[in-house]
Amino acid sequence: MDTPRTRLKGTERRQLIVAAALSEFAQRGYEAASLGRIARDAGVSRTVLYDHFSSKLALFVEVLDAEQESLMRHQRTALRSKGTTEQRWRATFDAFFTFVEEHPLGWRLLFPHHPPLSPEAAQEYHRIRTESNKILADLLADDARRAGLEPETVRARALFAIHREGLTAAARWWESHPQVTRAELVDAAMAALWTGFGGLQPHA
Repeated sequence: MDTPRTRLKGTERRQLIVAAALSEFAQRGYEAASLGRIARDAGVSRTVLYDHFSSKLALFVEVLDAEQESLMRHQRTALRSKGTTEQRWRATFDAFFTFVEEHPLGWRLLFPHHPPLSPEAAQEYHRIRTESNKILADLLADDARRAGLEPETVRARALFAIHREGLTAAARWWESHPQVTRAELVDAAMAALWTGFGGLQPHA
């Protein structure tokens, strides 16, 4: 006699859908992603998928926000840690690369090689980048002021942007050089990116 299948709760189904969607969007991109494949991989019907998400865009936004929040949690913890500015920035670089290493699908989703062509999906990328830049600027504000930089100045904003793009470029390079350890990558990032900001730090 077959054992009756356990009926999943709505929250459990939703989690399965989101997990399947993360893999689909990260590996295929927004345009090529298929709701049919997502439903199949989640083990639900398309009808059930639409019970939870009204559209492909709605599901994409849910997954995008979840992975962005995961990345921000990594970086908030590092930037709020004790120690010198240099120690916190090293911890922040390590936190970013830890996310890349431990959440490869989230990394691919948040930093795609080819952003979506859909205006609606592209707008969502712009939204989360704007939000994350604001959060990081707020977290870095005290360190910037100690270095004599007002966070809202062009110089400070440009410096933050250079750091952000530098970390992204390093992570992309790491994809094709997997033999490099995270510790080695953090050391390289500090050598390249901390030097400019560290040179602004007041000396005793």
